[in-house]
Amino acid sequence: MKFFTRGEGGAGELMKVAYPLILSTASSTVMQFINRVFLAHYSPDALAACVPAGLLSFVFACFFFGVVSYTNAFVSQYFGRGKAASVSVAVWQGVWLALASGLLLLALTPLGYFIIEGSGHAPAVVALEKQYFLILNSGGIVFLTSAALSAFFTGRGLTKVPMAVSIAGNGVCVLLSWLLVFGAGPVPALGIKGAAYAMVAGQAVMLGLYLALILSPYNRRRYRTARLVGVHKGLFMRLIKYGAPNGVGFFLDIASFGAFIFIVGALDKVSLAASNIIASINLLVFMPVVGLGMGVMTLAGKYIGMRKPDVAVRVTHNGARMAGLYALTLGVIFVAAPGLFVNIFGSGHAAEYAEILAMSRPVMKVLAVFVFFDSVGMVYADALRGAGDTRFQMLGGSAAAWFLFVPGIWYITHQGGGELIHAWAWAGFYVFLLFVFFGLRFRSGLWRRIDILKR
Repeated sequence: MKFFTRGEGGAGELMKVAYPLILSTASSTVMQFINRVFLAHYSPDALAACVPAGLLSFVFACFFFGVVSYTNAFVSQYFGRGKAASVSVAVWQGVWLALASGLLLLALTPLGYFIIEGSGHAPAVVALEKQYFLILNSGGIVFLTSAALSAFFTGRGLTKVPMAVSIAGNGVCVLLSWLLVFGAGPVPALGIKGAAYAMVAGQAVMLGLYLALILSPYNRRRYRTARLVGVHKGLFMRLIKYGAPNGVGFFLDIASFGAFIFIVGALDKVSLAASNIIASINLLVFMPVVGLGMGVMTLAGKYIGMRKPDVAVRVTHNGARMAGLYALTLGVIFVAAPGLFVNIFGSGHAAEYAEILAMSRPVMKVLAVFVFFDSVGMVYADALRGAGDTRFQMLGGSAAAWFLFVPGIWYITHQGGGELIHAWAWAGFYVFLLFVFFGLRFRSGLWRRIDILKR
């Protein structure tokens, strides 16, 4: 048996769809990574503040993002069945949902402040966290609307469009981030606020590009994109029906990792900064797998819509093998040369960051294991999402996160006398469990009984 299969659902077809998504998510990750490096050079407090505050803003948005982004599954299945008008209707339902969700995010701002103030972080860090959170949370409506619009292209397998849009928006963000963080000429140095403003501006550029493309003459004629903008109650409710469990599961998963960052950060400022470095490196190497998972979800949804579930299985196994090979390669580098990634954050400030970097390097060995199981498990989870099997992820994944992962982290850091490396080792065990859960669920084939397009 060959390692990668060919033909329908083969490795070649998957990579054709997935590589633009990989580049797209990679560009977003590089943008965030560069922003954090800028903030690390601006001040250690800014670095310590940007990860927990940024993660908290994403935790607040991720339930809504989980629901809105499920538009992609509907688009892929409608496209697989040749229903062009339904593709547009599905996209606009996602947009309406995104607009409503963005307004709800604004109302949650005081809750975000409450969580930050109760984190136990140093007062100087807390003040910066609140500034960063406010700007990103206020811009959530832009982020969510852009995610809904991108499904028009991603769901149909036209993944080069989101790639180009993301690279353009992230490029604008990086340029503005440098300008606004450090200042130049008449532009004052805004520090962490400048980094947040730059991120929102980049997302606004993406939103504008998506609207211009979707409302182009060709798409208005072929998909009636300008005529089908109204609310379609039946499809809107089905998007919520299948997207809400996806959103809840996504929220509880990301929120558990947010709790992990805040709990570890309560140890001391050095542990918080070191953990943020590890989390930033993890984000840098993991986001391409998110793009691969989106490709698996798109093709799996397409073939399920075409009533070819066996081909969806082939796509998924090919994606899992690719993710495993990628993560294994990175793991070897993490173990052999941890400083290759870690030392970037302390370049030019060796004395100031010496203790932080020394604490970070041993954790890279744990991250090597973490990345492998997280990557492969993510592919199986995305395949299940493409099939509409979102309730299992909500129940199984959330139970593992909040009855095992978070309590374990709290015990290790507050009662067990554990250090940063022990906390990350527990996180590695948690993602191993998710890898087992999602892998076994997919192999069971129970997702074949679900039809998200059925009224």
